[in-house]
Amino acid sequence: MENRKESVFLSEYLMAAASIFAIITSICALILNRRMGDNFTLFIILVKVITIISMYFAYYHYRWDVAKGLMGGILFCLMFQEGDLVLERLWGQEDFDTYLVVGVQGSVYLAAAGMSFLLTIIITVNHFFINYAKKGNPKNVIFNQMAISFKVVIYFALIISNAMLSFDITIRWENALQYLTDIAILLLIVCIESQLDSLKVLRQEMVEQKRRRRKKK
Repeated sequence: MENRKESVFLSEYLMAAASIFAIITSICALILNRRMGDNFTLFIILVKVITIISMYFAYYHYRWDVAKGLMGGILFCLMFQEGDLVLERLWGQEDFDTYLVVGVQGSVYLAAAGMSFLLTIIITVNHFFINYAKKGNPKNVIFNQMAISFKVVIYFALIISNAMLSFDITIRWENALQYLTDIAILLLIVCIESQLDSLKVLRQEMVEQKRRRRKKK
């Protein structure tokens, strides 16, 4: 088995805590969702839970590459979830009129939902570039972590604006729990992508650039 300290960003204990937190929030969201009867959301939450558990066991018992591939799958879940919210519910059913009527918090929620969807696409594309590059892609690792950091901030904006909307309390709690789950998932993605081999490649590239500059001088 590979060295579990391979990630320089997080320890395996913090990774386990993030996985447990994501599973707990997902189960709570499942309980609330059963009252609403939204089969699509139910399916997405179940896929997240199964993927998170599979990812952690893959990391713990096999190797990082397997865990990275599984997390790529969960990113597609986030894309479908947020795409359904933005394209189908808000745009397709023209629910954005409802959010605009309630004022500033509704407008913030709409803007954050759209931005979050776009960032998920960027993060997903970068994740697969990192996975399938021959020597890794440390520049994409850094760019992806910047995008994830910005997305976490947007998730907090979604949670706060969601709490201020005058909708059913069950819906507000379910949305908030799903956003908290997604924050934990993004933390796991950063953990998986922060590997020593990627940072070593980045260091080698920087050393080579310095050598080239010296030769030019």
